[in-house]
Amino acid sequence: MSGGDSMTLFATWAPEASRWSLWAKPVLFTYQPPVVLPLPPAPELAAERGFRPVPLFNTTLGPGNNLHDVAAVLGSLVVLADQLAALRLPLDAPPAFLIDSGRLQGKPAPATYDNRWMVFPQDFPSARALRAGGIESVILIRRDDTPMQPDLRAVLRYWKRDGVASTLLDPSTGARREATFDASFLGLLTDHMFSWFSGLRRNSAGGFGGVVPTPTATGGGGWA
Repeated sequence: MSGGDSMTLFATWAPEASRWSLWAKPVLFTYQPPVVLPLPPAPELAAERGFRPVPLFNTTLGPGNNLHDVAAVLGSLVVLADQLAALRLPLDAPPAFLIDSGRLQGKPAPATYDNRWMVFPQDFPSARALRAGGIESVILIRRDDTPMQPDLRAVLRYWKRDGVASTLLDPSTGARREATFDASFLGLLTDHMFSWFSGLRRNSAGGFGGVVPTPTATGGGGWA
């Protein structure tokens, strides 16, 4: 977005009058400007098919070396903003929730900033809220050779339990198949336990995000 500030950029992606903007995450938008990043080639925008993109990127840039590289994500938000604004989507357009499939990848090392992140059911509308917006089923776009992370699977389990089905779509082949999940209490508990043992670095101010200490440092809790 030429000459835009962080608030303008966020408002472009999450217009206040859209019901789905309640779930958009503003944290990554705070880094533009003054952070200057190389902008990637513009990918296809889901909005061109009539969907309202809802960015859920709940990560940060830390001091020094970041474990998870979010430059491409942030760059895409910038380079696609003008294109999104020009489409003039209706405020009631159905949502396309955007997350990063690599959000949990990487192995912490000393002096790196652990900015991995995960999603929780409360990061998305409930099944009841989806149905109130006219949505009875959802499509998860992901390559079949990309493992589904347990945090997202927990979200789909909750939706299935409450009557919103999921379909998996592989964008590389166009193949579709119904997502089958165990919606029992045990299935939900299994995915929640993942968050307890995922090894994400806790931040002293709350939430995730912290520098992995060197072996001789104190007060950081050791290795992730």
